Amino acid sequence: MSRRDLWRELYERFDPELPAPMEWRALRTHSPAKKMLETLDRPFGTPRILLTGTVGTGKTTELMHVADERENRELVVFLDLEWHFTNVVKDPNALYRIQAWEVCFLAGLALVFRFKERLGLELDPDMVKQLGEAWQRLAEATKTPNPQFDLGSFAKEALELGATLATSGALGLETSGAFKAARAAAAAVRSWTLPLGRSEKPLPDQDRQVQDLLGAVNLLLGEVQQKHRKVLLVIDGLDRIRDLPRAKALFVESQLLSQLSCPLVVCGPFALRHDVATAGVRGFGASALVNEPVLDHDDPSRPGEGVAFFRELYAQRVKDLGDEALGLVGPELLGELAYRSGGRARDFVRFIRSLAEVAWDQDAAAATPELVKQVLDEWRLRQETGLNTEHIRLLQDVMKDPEHRLPPGEVALKLLDYQHLLPYPNDSEWYYPHPLLTMHLVRPPPAGSAG
Repeated sequence: MSRRDLWRELYERFDPELPAPMEWRALRTHSPAKKMLETLDRPFGTPRILLTGTVGTGKTTELMHVADERENRELVVFLDLEWHFTNVVKDPNALYRIQAWEVCFLAGLALVFRFKERLGLELDPDMVKQLGEAWQRLAEATKTPNPQFDLGSFAKEALELGATLATSGALGLETSGAFKAARAAAAAVRSWTLPLGRSEKPLPDQDRQVQDLLGAVNLLLGEVQQKHRKVLLVIDGLDRIRDLPRAKALFVESQLLSQLSCPLVVCGPFALRHDVATAGVRGFGASALVNEPVLDHDDPSRPGEGVAFFRELYAQRVKDLGDEALGLVGPELLGELAYRSGGRARDFVRFIRSLAEVAWDQDAAAATPELVKQVLDEWRLRQETGLNTEHIRLLQDVMKDPEHRLPPGEVALKLLDYQHLLPYPNDSEWYYPHPLLTMHLVRPPPAGSAG
C-alpha cells in the first residue's frame, strides 16, 4: 500500500519557517522558558528579559511557550519583526538597519491592534494620533525618506483594522492568540507604506523627539495597564541581526527598549554574547538558548543526550497520525538526523521535510539509510559552500582542543553567525563544527600533526 499521503503529511507538518503549535511541542531539557516564566511571576519590579541564541535553535517556539502561558493573565502583545519586514515592509534587509525608536513605534502599533482584537475595546484616538505625530517628527529629524502620511486617518485605521486576522502559514493550523495577533498587526498596516529601517541619521536616547515617541508609547501602555490589564510585550526577530555595531546600537548604546513601561521579553542578537560590550547591556536580565547537546562533549563523534529531544519532537508532530506515521522514520535514523542537525531544531525539521520529498518520489514504505544519506549529502554540500582553508583550519583547531573553546577573532565570530561553528551547553558553553561539516570536509588533524 502506498504511503505517499503520509509522506506528504510529514512534508506539510515539518515546515522549518513556522513555529510549532502548542500540541506539537517537545519539552527541552535546556529550555529557558521556565526561568523566564518564573521571572515574570515575581510580584515586584518590571521584568525585562533578553533572550539570545543562534538562529534556528527554536527561540520563537520558546517565546510562543511564554506567550501561551501568560495569555490568560496579561494582554500579550507578540511583535514578530522578521515576519513584518519580510511580508509587510517587503524589505527583509531593512530589519538589519532598524533603530530602537522604530522598534518602540511598532510595539505601540501592535498594542493598538492587540487591544481591540483581544479585549474588543478602542484606545483613545487622540493618544493613538499622538503616536503617529511623534513618529513623523522623528522620521523627519532622522532624514527618513518620504516620512509623510495622513495623520487624520492614522488613528482611525489603526483602530478599525485591529480586528483583522491572519493565519500563521501554510499548515492552516491555529497557533496561540498572541501569534495570530502578530500576523493581524502586520497585515493591518499593509495600507501604510511607512519607510522603516531607512533613517539616515541616528539620534541619542535623550533627544527630545526620541523621548516624545517613547512617551507616546508609554502613554498607551499606561492607559491599558491602569484601566484594563497588565501588558506583556514579546518582541521576536532581532536575533536576525548579525552586525555587532547594530546590536550594540540597539542594546548597549541605547536603553530605549528597556524604558518601555511594561514587562518585556526580547529575542536579541547572538553577537552580543561574544563581545565584552555585553556587560554594557542595561535594563535586561539575560537568558540564552543554545543548541541541544546532540554531541558528547568528551567525544563529539558520539551522540549526546540531546538526541532524545529530537526523537520526541518527531513523535509529537506525528502522534495523531498513528503508529504507521511513527514508524516511517526509525529511532536509529532519527538519531542520525538529530546528530547531524547539530542540535538545531530548524535543521532537524529541514531534514525531515527533505526526507519526505525523496521518500515520496520513491513511494518508500519507510525511511532507509540510503534515503537519509541522500538527504544529509544534499545539506552537507550546502553547509560546505564558501568555506576556505582558513575557515577549515580554525574549525579543526576547535575539534583538536579538548575543551572545545571559542577561538578569538573575527573569523570565529563569522563562523558562529552562519552556523558553521555551533555552541553547546555544559558547565560553560563549548563549541564544535556543525556535524554536517565533519562528515567530509572538516576532519580532526591526525594525532601528532601540527594541524
